[in-house]
Amino acid sequence: MPKISRVFLKNCFKIGFAATAISLFSAHSAIAATFDINGFIKLPGSTGGNPKGTAVYYAEISNLPSDIKSITIADSNTKQGGTTGRFSGFDLDAIKISNVLVNNADDINSAPGLNVFNFTPTGVVFTPGTQRPRVNPIDPETGDDLFGESNGTIDNSVATLQSFDANSTSALVTDSANPTTAFGFASLGDGGKISFNLSSPIPANTSPLYLYIGEVGDNGEVVNGEIALSDKAVQVPEASSVAALSLIGLCFAIRQGKKRKVA
Repeated sequence: MPKISRVFLKNCFKIGFAATAISLFSAHSAIAATFDINGFIKLPGSTGGNPKGTAVYYAEISNLPSDIKSITIADSNTKQGGTTGRFSGFDLDAIKISNVLVNNADDINSAPGLNVFNFTPTGVVFTPGTQRPRVNPIDPETGDDLFGESNGTIDNSVATLQSFDANSTSALVTDSANPTTAFGFASLGDGGKISFNLSSPIPANTSPLYLYIGEVGDNGEVVNGEIALSDKAVQVPEASSVAALSLIGLCFAIRQGKKRKVA
């Protein structure tokens, strides 16, 4: 088996260092204009499906100094509040941006929203959090996915993040004692996060402008959560194994090129 030359290894190290530097620069760039939203205000009442138990919070986001291109909601990872298993972490009913301020949670669905969300997998970047051990380990229909998720992406046919319509329950089957099942939201899991890349940027200094989110169950998890706006789109994380293979391929190509030059 031929030995790998020191020059080849040195070149690989240089490329790896450069790739790391570019990655860090990109990560820094992506958070350079991020605005953390504090002081969310809870609207009176509740909304949702059956049972109706979604709390609606809003924050005024008028007159920001940069365009808004993405919004990220992260679970606080306190592992407190809410329920367990597939429903761990912050449970997001819906998200909306509007020029109209409503005074009651019941009015949120009728408020006109900006047409800037793409709820397909191309517009939503989801990083699932962890699941807490289920209180009742024999609950049916558990599976590995969080509720509203399918194979690591949001299933919006279940989550319906465009509408504040969640059934505020963790029941997964219908029976005579509980004639409703969970529907209309996505659970982030402990430490999970969801990012929305807007289909068109919201220009800087837009006013008035309000961001609304719905918390299923009204159990206070949103108070500890993190919500940020950015003037950068959120990129889908590249798997480390894919990155490693790309780097090896690049090193191989350089080595082959040098061989051809010598010949």
